[in-house]
Amino acid sequence: MKNPSDTLRSFFHRNRGTASSAPAVQAESLALPALVLEAEKIAASLQSGVHGRRRSGPGEDFWQFRPYHAGEPATSIDWRQSARSPVGDMFWVRERERENAQSLMLWCDPSPSMQWCSSDSLPTKAERAQLCTLALASAALRSGERAGLLTGIEAGRALAGRQVLPRLAASLLRPDAGEPEFPRMALVPARSDLVVISDFLWDEERIDTFLKTCASRPVRTHLLCILDPAERELKRSGRIRFEGLEGGVLTLPAMESLGAAYEQAMNAHLAALKQSAASLHADCIMHDTSQNPLPALLALHMALGGGR
Repeated sequence: MKNPSDTLRSFFHRNRGTASSAPAVQAESLALPALVLEAEKIAASLQSGVHGRRRSGPGEDFWQFRPYHAGEPATSIDWRQSARSPVGDMFWVRERERENAQSLMLWCDPSPSMQWCSSDSLPTKAERAQLCTLALASAALRSGERAGLLTGIEAGRALAGRQVLPRLAASLLRPDAGEPEFPRMALVPARSDLVVISDFLWDEERIDTFLKTCASRPVRTHLLCILDPAERELKRSGRIRFEGLEGGVLTLPAMESLGAAYEQAMNAHLAALKQSAASLHADCIMHDTSQNPLPALLALHMALGGGR
């Protein structure tokens, strides 16, 4: 049997043709408000599920007062200190040692293989990845932190304030042509969190190279692996022709005879992904597009808060 990465990335897909740019832009303008609204709903659920990543409160030492930054929650302002300020119209924030705003950088895999779903009742992997990316960004922005993307026109810009969410969404829906196959690590600020969202149907050498590159930088890496349920279990029968979204054609006879071997190979691939991530101190969380994304995002949100 072929490498599961090669087989899965060329999973059955009928030619959908090439859409013109005008309909694509129109579709984006319709999708943007819905995407932002859904991401905000999930972010609110994340915040109600666990405390934010910042650990302020009794028992933590005061560090310094610093100027209030536009876009931060008004509740972070120390009004008494601001009233004493010798500088007019200057607001101050009481910053504690473990309360520094963090940067959350997110890479949403823009490769064509993400544009696939096994059923019209399911989102494509790209659609689910975009929703998860934006929900995590929204949760970070709600907590007074900075969030940024590593794709599109906003690549490398860590932004603050809940009002920037539509801007991030617009950039997310229109990645640049010729995006690199890996996140551009040079754009990730030191001591920040990096979330990588993909199907990770890569060969093991590529996974190892990518994770070692992440480990060489002073960042904390988190993986969210998004798969269609048909990629977890092979439940097709008969002779099927696979047309890869990234090129290549594969015809397999008697698909029903390959189910057990396929499932074994897929489980081995995912186990290797998790083992490689763990060996380099990266979190790896799995998500199936047929499921509600909230449990996976809650687990990831908690992992992002660890050690703060």
